Amino acid sequence: MTATVAPFKFHVSNRDISSEPVAKMLKNGDIPANIFGLSKPSISIKCPKKLVQKYREDIESGLLYVVLDSKEEVPVLLEEIQTHPVTREPLHITFKRVNLAQKIDSDVPLETIGECEVKGANVLLVRDELPIESLPSDIPERITIDISSLTEIGQTLGVADLQFDRAKVVLRLSEEEMEAPLVIVQMQKEEVEEVAVEAAPTEGEAAADGGAATAEGTPAAEPAKE
Repeated sequence: MTATVAPFKFHVSNRDISSEPVAKMLKNGDIPANIFGLSKPSISIKCPKKLVQKYREDIESGLLYVVLDSKEEVPVLLEEIQTHPVTREPLHITFKRVNLAQKIDSDVPLETIGECEVKGANVLLVRDELPIESLPSDIPERITIDISSLTEIGQTLGVADLQFDRAKVVLRLSEEEMEAPLVIVQMQKEEVEEVAVEAAPTEGEAAADGGAATAEGTPAAEPAKE
């Protein structure tokens, strides 16, 4: 079973929108952010850019607690990180409040574990995320599927082979998706080097080429003298 991860605590500072322009904040190494949800007023905050970059994986992995200046710990999920289109550096962060006693929908990464020993095989992971329903504190960091049991080309693995706590997590898949394979063993495609082959000229092209050779190459025979 995949164990749940202890919630990460992320310390932030309150932000005064009227006196702290976004451009100045970014220049000073802070990222503007806000917390919304549960029919409560939105809270404007700022996050140290260095900490966002250092702990980005923890911020994105599931439930976390945003710790305010007042020491209040707000349970949230990451809603969005807006990034610069060129540098990919974070520009704004949005957190969504959650009720720890209420189940929510979320997407969890699907990852393979183990090694496939089938010679000449390529293991295809059909999807890289799975939609689930669970309490915020029960969201797993990832759901895994063991590919070491695969023994031949054409073999597949599905929902029954997933490793996660089914008592706490429910997959939000349709009946069709529940029956579909999640891992497929395919024959590894060989790379064939393409060799350029000059196409043979058609009869018309040959005649034209011959005429051109006569006109531009060997001079035409002189008419016989009487």
